[in-house]
Amino acid sequence: MNCKYYLLLFALLQAAAVMAQKNGFRDFIQVYPVGEDADINFRTSYVKYEKNVLFEANPIVRYSFSNNILQGLGDGKPHVRAYYASFTPQVRMYTENSLPVKTPSYRILLGTQQVFRLGNNLFTISLESGHYSNGQAGSAFSEQYEDGSPQSDSIYRLITPNTNLSAILNRKSGNFSTNLTELVFNYRINKLDDVTPNRIHSLKLGALFYHDRFLQLFNFGGFSDADIKIYGRVRLLGGYEYSKVSPKGVRHCFFENAEWIFGAHNWVNPFRSETGYRIYPFHNMRTFGFVAKFIHGHDNYNFRFVDSGTQGSIGFTWSNFPPFPIKNLD
Repeated sequence: MNCKYYLLLFALLQAAAVMAQKNGFRDFIQVYPVGEDADINFRTSYVKYEKNVLFEANPIVRYSFSNNILQGLGDGKPHVRAYYASFTPQVRMYTENSLPVKTPSYRILLGTQQVFRLGNNLFTISLESGHYSNGQAGSAFSEQYEDGSPQSDSIYRLITPNTNLSAILNRKSGNFSTNLTELVFNYRINKLDDVTPNRIHSLKLGALFYHDRFLQLFNFGGFSDADIKIYGRVRLLGGYEYSKVSPKGVRHCFFENAEWIFGAHNWVNPFRSETGYRIYPFHNMRTFGFVAKFIHGHDNYNFRFVDSGTQGSIGFTWSNFPPFPIKNLD
């Protein structure tokens, strides 16, 4: 897809934010305590095999079947919840004229977040399950053959524990497909200024499981036996974020997210770290801001988790869970 469509989507999200702020935050915004923030970022290249990364777009679309988190917390309820479907594309644009986008990723998930008040603090359980793929039909490690063909299968048999997977990865049309379930626990410590949090410590711990059956029930969309030996079935997730709102209403966020892969191929670096800073400086768009990250370890762009290195990025972001007035129970 041409980059202009993703830029248009992001612009529409920002326009929606402005309208929401002007027409009443409570009536138009739905919030989710757990989840990555949408962004468009410009970044350095990760490995020598791909040196021409222009930017990455991570728009997020959530459709709530039911969500009383904002209303319920504002009213002081001890337990609020959301049930929703989410669509999370991940697209990298390259400077190459003939192939500006390579193997974009798509996550389609059903989820719930259950939020419990503990004084002024929040404990959230997030459970999401669905499908993750890039919609390609080629062999993951050859541009010449189709995925699942005898020729493609023969390539997997040549892979040894010492094979450089980054060097042989099909970066133009290689298939990536799996079903997944993610379970995350999040605890937020809120220091309230009147009724709005002005200092927040947020800690999360969770796990991501790759599995063959969709929603653990239906036999489609899963991985092949050869691929799961490359992927690894389990990823452990952890993170910390500190947010502070200045007297002038500017919000600063410092964060660290980490991931560890279990059971992947020996070439894969199991560790990934994202260290970053976000700032939300606008009074009329409290959910729109800027983000900078330093990334070290394995990549997170579909099959490119076989790549490893360091990377810097800077861009625009859309907040998933901005501070809002909640009833003070002290």
